[in-house]
Amino acid sequence: MRKVSRKITIFLAMVMLVSTFTGCNTHQYAETEESLIVSAEELKGYIGKENVVIVDMQSADGYAAGHVEGAVNIQNGDITISVPVSTMLTSAKKMESLMGSKGISNDTLVIAYDTNKMSASRLLWSLFMYGHENVKVVDGGLDAIKAAGITLTTDVPTVTETTFTAKEPSQNWLATKKEVLAQVNNPNANVILLDVRSDAEYYEEGKIPTSIMREYINNFYSVDGTFKSVQTTKIDYLELGIYPENEIIIFCKSSMRACPVFVQLYEAGYRNIRIYDGAFLEWSSDSTNPIEMPEGTKAPEKNDAS
Repeated sequence: MRKVSRKITIFLAMVMLVSTFTGCNTHQYAETEESLIVSAEELKGYIGKENVVIVDMQSADGYAAGHVEGAVNIQNGDITISVPVSTMLTSAKKMESLMGSKGISNDTLVIAYDTNKMSASRLLWSLFMYGHENVKVVDGGLDAIKAAGITLTTDVPTVTETTFTAKEPSQNWLATKKEVLAQVNNPNANVILLDVRSDAEYYEEGKIPTSIMREYINNFYSVDGTFKSVQTTKIDYLELGIYPENEIIIFCKSSMRACPVFVQLYEAGYRNIRIYDGAFLEWSSDSTNPIEMPEGTKAPEKNDAS
């Protein structure tokens, strides 16, 4: 009875917090009909299912050591290029070739997992960019999969190649350096530049002026590395003054950590969310771009973007 009572107390506290932040406003969150996040327990029901491809985002060695039955291996380097800076979105042609070679067509449900809280979400965002939104990530990644008792295998599946047709890159999910610079030079109160690097990076490298700092790891529970609940996410961002009506531009140093934040905000009903893919690497490589340093610190030398 004590455990039940404690759960009820926690639930009521959450309700009161939500009421405090949302009771007197008109914030409208989009309904997320199809969750982008699946639990490891839910993953069990997708293994071996027709028209579903499970993607393991580990390194080649990690994949060889053990992966979910039937999973194909895609790595970060397969979906990114290094022009003008590292880990930029790959081309439509390369995406088409890669997806087709892994048995992924435009009708395929893609479910990705990783070991670093970033790679699966990066694949999701990349597919979103090319018009394929039938994709999910496994909450908690490989650790959660092991904890759920899912048996791993070293067998490499036989893949039937197919055709994947990429659409034109969606501007709904992408922000450019030009747009970020326009916000810095002429701030729009409705636009939020959300920097998800660490405080240590800010103190060492500075930040884009007007941006709000919130480290990406704060979107996960520290106990098991799973995404925070939708209600907790809403409260967290309301406390920061970030609302679903805002246009939110997310970035980190190389655009990788921005991707799980994109997933988490989408899951919580935010839709005006874009990733600045060039991120701080691109921004800081241009000596004409302003950098805001913490008080008492000196701006670092500009990075070489080559």
